[in-house]
Amino acid sequence: MWHIVASACVKMVLTIDAGNTKTKWALFDDDRKIIHQGACFNAQILTASILPDSLTCDQIVISNVAGEAHAERLQQRISTYPATTFWLTASKQLGHVINNYNTPKLLGSDRWAGLIAAWYMQHETCVVVNAGTATTIDAVVSTEMNGETFGVFIGGMILPGIDLMQQSLGAATAQLPTSTVDAKTHPQVMISPFATSTANAIYSGAVNATLGAIKQMTQSLEKEYLHTPKLIISGGNAMVLQQNLADENSTDVAIPQKEKTVTIVDNLVLQGLYLLTLPAIQQTTQSAL
Repeated sequence: MWHIVASACVKMVLTIDAGNTKTKWALFDDDRKIIHQGACFNAQILTASILPDSLTCDQIVISNVAGEAHAERLQQRISTYPATTFWLTASKQLGHVINNYNTPKLLGSDRWAGLIAAWYMQHETCVVVNAGTATTIDAVVSTEMNGETFGVFIGGMILPGIDLMQQSLGAATAQLPTSTVDAKTHPQVMISPFATSTANAIYSGAVNATLGAIKQMTQSLEKEYLHTPKLIISGGNAMVLQQNLADENSTDVAIPQKEKTVTIVDNLVLQGLYLLTLPAIQQTTQSAL
């Protein structure tokens, strides 16, 4: 649930998340509910049916990390909609979220939107994981400033996604298979480090490497800030990560029950893009700059 109060603003907002492989979109109504959504491979964007004829939008908010050529095709595709368009670039601050990247605008717009969504859902220190073609693992720390609570992005990690890790081994070696085990078809299986086939060993290595990076981030935050952060996971490989982390936490008596929180949030980036249109966030940003 979003912990935010905003003045009423009746409009239909189309949010678009153009990632490395796919472009996803969602149409939000004035009650902040998704009433239509879809996705396509990036190569199909010019022919994609984004909105049915019965729906329209007043505003379009876009995160694009797929490059300039894809941005041009996407602009061509949405040009028929009578709506104002905003292309997100990361900034030093939006609402109560502060970006401590060395050069804030160089943070990926998808990571920035996901961090904003995660903060307004939790209002607590959290680790934000987006597990897609690449896996990003970012840290947001709850910080008091001048009587207000802010979420400060202190940095993160980027590593190849689970599928990309497997593919890279097959491409760079002579005897390892080029096929991959699809995490989305095995989401509720605990990944054993004792794999008994080459394909499963590669898959186990990819999943456990990702889990290890998430645990490292969580443990580093615990050591620095003395409490267990909330963990939010999104992306196509979210389920297998959530299942393995949740099962491990459930047996760890050192973690208090109330802190054993591993949450999957569908469309985290799209949720963050929608939040940017709310007057409360816009006003907070303007007053802080």
